[in-house]
Amino acid sequence: MAAVQDTLGPMMNAVNWLLTTLAGTFLGLRVYCKFSRHRGLWWDDHILIFSWACLVVAVGFVTSSIALGFTSPAGPQTPEAALQLQIHGGVQNVFFGLATVMSKTSFGVTLLRVTEGRMKVLVMFLIATMNLAVFLYIIFTFLKCQPEVYSWVKGPGCWSTEIYINYAIFAGAYSAFVDFSFAIIPWFLITHLQMGTGERLGVGIALSCGVIAGIMAIMRCIYLPLLTVGSFSTQGTTLVIWYVAESAVMIIAASIPVLRALIKEISSSVNQSDHNTSDKSSIKSQPKSGTKGTLKGLYASNIVTTAVYRRDPHDLHGDAGCEKGILDATHEPGNKELGRIVQTQEVRLSYHD
Repeated sequence: MAAVQDTLGPMMNAVNWLLTTLAGTFLGLRVYCKFSRHRGLWWDDHILIFSWACLVVAVGFVTSSIALGFTSPAGPQTPEAALQLQIHGGVQNVFFGLATVMSKTSFGVTLLRVTEGRMKVLVMFLIATMNLAVFLYIIFTFLKCQPEVYSWVKGPGCWSTEIYINYAIFAGAYSAFVDFSFAIIPWFLITHLQMGTGERLGVGIALSCGVIAGIMAIMRCIYLPLLTVGSFSTQGTTLVIWYVAESAVMIIAASIPVLRALIKEISSSVNQSDHNTSDKSSIKSQPKSGTKGTLKGLYASNIVTTAVYRRDPHDLHGDAGCEKGILDATHEPGNKELGRIVQTQEVRLSYHD
C-alpha cells in the first residue's frame, strides 16, 4: 500500500506543478510582451491571470490533499483528516472549474475584440453557455453521494455517482466543443486579410492552439466513467492530471498569439543587426577616391523606408500593430484605410568624408 501511495503522490505533484509552472511562464511572457511594447493589460489579460491564479490554488489544495491520503488506497487515516480532505476536495473542484472556464473565457473575450455581427453574437453565446454549464458542474460537485468522504450532502438528497458523471461528461464535451469553435472562428476572420499565404497560415495556427485544450477536455470525459471502476485513488489521480492539463494548455494557447508578435520583433531586430553589420563591412571595403572640387570618400548608400500609419483614435491600448489590429482593419465598416499603411516614402542616405 505504501508503495502505491509513494508512487501516485509524488508523480501527481510533479506533473501538476510542472504544467502549472509552464503555463505561468507563457503567461508571464505574454504580460511582459504587452508592457515591453507599451501596451496596457486588457480584460482578456486580467481574466487569464485570474485563471492561472485559480489553477495555482487548485494544485496547491491537491498537494495538501495528497498529504491527507488522497492518493492512498486506504484513504484518510483519521476522522480529522477525512473532514479536511472533504473540504480540500470541494475547494479544489471549485478552483479547477474556475481555472478551466476563465482560461477559455479569456480567449473568447479576445475574439470579441475582432469579430462583428453574427460572428460576435455566436462568440458571446458560446462564452455564456459554457460558463453556465461549468458553473452548474461546480455546484453539482457538492451533491454527489460517492465517494462518501468527499460527499457534502448525506442521505436521500445526494446525487448518484452516475448522474454526476453524466452531467460532468456533458459539461466537459461542451467545453471541448467551445474550444474547437474558438479554434475555427479565426480562420473565417483571416480569409480576406491582405497578407501572404505563409503569414496567414501562421496567424491562423497561433489563434487556433486552443484545439489542444479541447483534446484535453475529451480525455477528461473519457476518464470520468472510470471513477466507478477500480480504486478511486488511482482513477481520481489521473482525472486530476487531465484537469490541470486542460487549464494549463488553454492558458498557454491563449498566450501564443501575443508571443508570436514578440518573436517577430526579436527576429526583425536580429535581422536588422545582421544587415547593419554587413553594411559596415562593405563601407570599410570601399576605396577612397576623388578629385579636387568633388566629394570624395563615398562610403555607402542606404534606403530608409518610412510608413505613414493611420491609427484608430479609439484604440486606447495601442493594439493596432498586432494581429488584433490587422483583423480590425479588415472588418472596420466605412473606413477601409483604418489600421493600414496609407503612404510610404523612401529616402536615400549617402555618407561622405
